[in-house]
Amino acid sequence: MDFLVSLKKNSFLRKTLALSANVLNGFPSRGMTIIGITGTTGKTTLSFFLKQILENENEKIGLIGTAGYYLKNKVIYHSGSGPATTPDPFLLFSLLKTMKKEGIRKVIMEVTSFGLMYQRVYSLSFKIGILTNISYSHHIKIHGSFENYLHSKLQLFQLVSPSGLSILPKDSQYFELFKKNSRAKVISYGFDEQSDYYAKILREEENGIEFEVYKKGEGKILKMKLNIPFRANVLNALVGIIVSDYFGLDREKTKEKIENLKTIPGRLEIIEFKGRKILVDKANTEIAFQEIIQLINLYKPKKKIAVYGNFGGSSFQEREKLARLALNFFDLTIITEDDPLDEPRDKGINDFIDYAQKNQIDQKKYLAILDRRNAIEEALKRSRPGDFVAILGRGNEKWLLYNKEKIPFDDREVVQELLNSIKLE
Repeated sequence: MDFLVSLKKNSFLRKTLALSANVLNGFPSRGMTIIGITGTTGKTTLSFFLKQILENENEKIGLIGTAGYYLKNKVIYHSGSGPATTPDPFLLFSLLKTMKKEGIRKVIMEVTSFGLMYQRVYSLSFKIGILTNISYSHHIKIHGSFENYLHSKLQLFQLVSPSGLSILPKDSQYFELFKKNSRAKVISYGFDEQSDYYAKILREEENGIEFEVYKKGEGKILKMKLNIPFRANVLNALVGIIVSDYFGLDREKTKEKIENLKTIPGRLEIIEFKGRKILVDKANTEIAFQEIIQLINLYKPKKKIAVYGNFGGSSFQEREKLARLALNFFDLTIITEDDPLDEPRDKGINDFIDYAQKNQIDQKKYLAILDRRNAIEEALKRSRPGDFVAILGRGNEKWLLYNKEKIPFDDREVVQELLNSIKLE
């Protein structure tokens, strides 16, 4: 046990393990192009954008991330306390070795703050490093401070090859910090017209966004329409175009591939049922909640209902932010559980209720139901045609985690089962 505690805190030991894993697997990333994505939110969605763009009938793309590990047509799903988004070095380098044997030469990888803090990608050289955004997250508590969290994210760009590319959001207040810490050429993107690549929104609707893409020195290079909402996805499209240009791909074909992208596992999955719209999404941070709210507004629903829980270990400050957004926007918020981990199951619920009572929120605007399945069922039963029900926080997660115990639970499957079993108007 003392060794495990020491290992968790000792950066040198962790680096040694990562390097050993790389050596034992024969330095598998040599000859491969590794694309790393980090940020508070949006990593999974962007990884699927890039996979869609780079993959063709002659080349399959490897993907390592929250939605699973993609090896050609095979997907290894991770869940619960199993392999992480950014897996431990021995699994990571083993995956890369397997991918290489299967002829995969480009790999897209979500690189989490934990993966960087625990040196899981040490000794791995990235050709491209991408930052989506930086905002407050429940992971900050585990890092000890926001500064530590930020430092972990910066490490990815110190691992990008000097001959590679760092792609950074110009709109971020941390742009200059990340630029200074990058060894590679920096390309900026955003809605800021000073960006190397920037977008102008032309029209925004519930079923997509139309926009123009500009490149510094070239002017307007594309006009396109996304079939999935969120302005964040316009930024994902910009990153996709930058990566496409880097590899010398045809822009019109890249545009077509982006426009054909319709769904991301566990992200913006909308079910239409008897006049209702039911959304299942991973949103569990302040910025993600804000994006969901913007999306729901486009639908102009009669009534807005939300189901979500506070992730075990998240700070009270973050829980207050989510509660404020939910209670100010939704007509009814049903607070429930979401991976309590080592907290009592009702701790996150009680924190929400404490906030609501402290701010004298009308009790008709919220409801507490401990069991997540029962909470989702109640939300569906209270909905009527024209309403919007948002099931938030988990997306395509397949397990609920209770300290050392985990039980199968997929919001998408639960919603479908309930829709097939309960009577709705």
